[in-house]
Amino acid sequence: MISLQVYYVISGVLFDLDGTLLDCIMPMQEAFVKVVESMGVTITEEERRNVGENLSKILITRSSPLANISFLWRLGKYVGLPPHKRVHMIVLTYYRLKYIANNSNLFNGVPEVLEALRNRGVKMAIVTTRSRKELLHILKMFSIESYFGATVSRDDVKNGKPSPDPLLFALKQLGLRPDETAMVGDMPTDIEAGKHAGTKTVGLLNGIFKKELMASNPDASINSIVEVPAVLSFL
Repeated sequence: MISLQVYYVISGVLFDLDGTLLDCIMPMQEAFVKVVESMGVTITEEERRNVGENLSKILITRSSPLANISFLWRLGKYVGLPPHKRVHMIVLTYYRLKYIANNSNLFNGVPEVLEALRNRGVKMAIVTTRSRKELLHILKMFSIESYFGATVSRDDVKNGKPSPDPLLFALKQLGLRPDETAMVGDMPTDIEAGKHAGTKTVGLLNGIFKKELMASNPDASINSIVEVPAVLSFL
């Protein structure tokens, strides 16, 4: 009896938003660091990286303003700011960070990538831990909502990434199987969610999570979002 191995062409791509399509993580990190260093505190590379990782949590939680202020207070303590300077830091950074989170630019090449994939007949979705309100604001701001057959926010599922639930929800809307779909993201949780859902995974090494991302063992890794159309051929 002859055994035949079937290879599936990638027919769909699930994109993370923050740090993948939207260039907001690094700008938030730099804005915070700039304020702290203006207060006379020198931040090490390890602290800088931890700051960026923690600031990203502001984007993915349902926290109240009070909870976010408390979070910034603890982050100020972590980097060595005395209490009176922490208050000043919060005044200077709170609304600035929120503004950056919701008004950052797309990474260079994103519209071209989306257009190229659509021209190839690839179905696309966004799977994000943002709220639906924030997600729709960003999509409309850049007029890219028409590219996506599904958009999944934290408001649409009980469990967010690294649970497979949001990816499986997107796949159902797109009418695709996991084995013909790739998850593209810049964080280990994106890769873990893809593996749990049974999709192919592509790690985007353009941010602050490179080491952890590679440790999560994606099926492929790229340095720029513009490499997505090409890398799909190797999955």
